[in-house]
Amino acid sequence: MNKNSILLILLLGICLNSFSQIYVDKNGNVYDQRKTTATNTSQRTLPQKKSASSFDVSKLSIGGNLSLQFGDYTLVGISPQVGYDFSKYLTAGAGLGYTYFKEDFYDYDYSGSYLSFNLFGRFYPVEYLVIGVQPEISRLWQILKYNDGYKHSENEFVPSFLIGGGVRLGGMIAMIQYDVVQNKNSPYGDNLFYSIGYTFRF
Repeated sequence: MNKNSILLILLLGICLNSFSQIYVDKNGNVYDQRKTTATNTSQRTLPQKKSASSFDVSKLSIGGNLSLQFGDYTLVGISPQVGYDFSKYLTAGAGLGYTYFKEDFYDYDYSGSYLSFNLFGRFYPVEYLVIGVQPEISRLWQILKYNDGYKHSENEFVPSFLIGGGVRLGGMIAMIQYDVVQNKNSPYGDNLFYSIGYTFRF
């Protein structure tokens, strides 16, 4: 067998291999198996990307405080809050509050209510400790009723900014807090105060 015959056989083999991957059916449709194979391979190897900033419902929490006091000074308050755990060290969220109060004096009665909106952040440096900040704006309505029949009423916006620290035991948070703004009509007064709340998680 001479060299020309060998070259002819090799060329025929290459052509047959190409035709086996590219063919035409009886309707005249052209099929290229090489492109299909390459496409399928690339589809199998492409990884699916996951969203890095997806919202996780399990990190939501609902909690707040309930205040009750009766006697010469009556106080009823509720302040629900919704928070989100951005990490195991930080929870932030927002809340609403409503407080009704009434105090009886010798010659007049003093009553009013607050409707509040707040933002809060809580930092957990270690497992059982919590540090908190809470800016808040409240709408105050108050009435003074004197025994001689005279009445005086006023309403205004009252800003507050609470800072404090405390302990966290499970879902319970107990804190000592202070209002640094010290508005004369602050619902938190001018002294340190304590609060106890409970948080429920989804």
